[in-house]
Amino acid sequence: MNAWNDSILRRFDAAAATYEGHAGPQFRVARDLAARVLALSPRLAPEVLEIGCGTGFLTDALAPGLPGCRWLATDLAPNMVAACARRNLPGVVLRVMDGEFPDLPERSFDLIVSSLAVQWFGDLAAGLTRLHGLLRPGGVLAVTTLGAGTFPEWRRQCHSAGAEPGTPAYPSAEALAAALPGCAVLRQPLPHRCGSLKGFLDHLRLTGARTAAPGHPALSPAALGRILRAGGAGPFTATYDVLTVIWRKEP
Repeated sequence: MNAWNDSILRRFDAAAATYEGHAGPQFRVARDLAARVLALSPRLAPEVLEIGCGTGFLTDALAPGLPGCRWLATDLAPNMVAACARRNLPGVVLRVMDGEFPDLPERSFDLIVSSLAVQWFGDLAAGLTRLHGLLRPGGVLAVTTLGAGTFPEWRRQCHSAGAEPGTPAYPSAEALAAALPGCAVLRQPLPHRCGSLKGFLDHLRLTGARTAAPGHPALSPAALGRILRAGGAGPFTATYDVLTVIWRKEP
């Protein structure tokens, strides 16, 4: 595991107890993805793999709608896996695993899902291609991730204070579709009202999502102070640029 992955693991592990109280956008995206998957009329009693289950938003929303499913829910962070396990969902087995490099020899699935987790892959297209390779003929990969238009408000605040934001370089919908031939990519902006700029930073911290892009140094206390002073204490909205990938394997 490299240093960036280790930082992601530690921060999500630390946020397992606070995640659900501060993850409103993640909850909404998981519910929307579950509805979209069910509208695809998945196979009866499917074999399902979930990547980045977190505390179980998607697991809880989708698994009950797939009677007889055999569901393997995975996450890089052990504390998140433990939190998801506490939901006690029938048919759901949990495991700690790096979803970018799945260790599942001789396994195949009818459905592979993930909600706002694969944006943490070091190479998104390569990671999704590996997951697509685990599908049975006619199976579906359905994931949400973040697009290039994520958090423009935060980027502007940083630039106005002379600082460079550490937000990872997410792909556009067009670039992601081009990298995954045969998939469909849908885009939906999701504004999140944080109350204040500090509230936005707290939202990232308490959901574990504050790891900067690989190689990007953390903002210094002085730079962070400048950004917060420039932003003031007034209302602040941060927009998630949500990309939904639907990628079916040929029968």
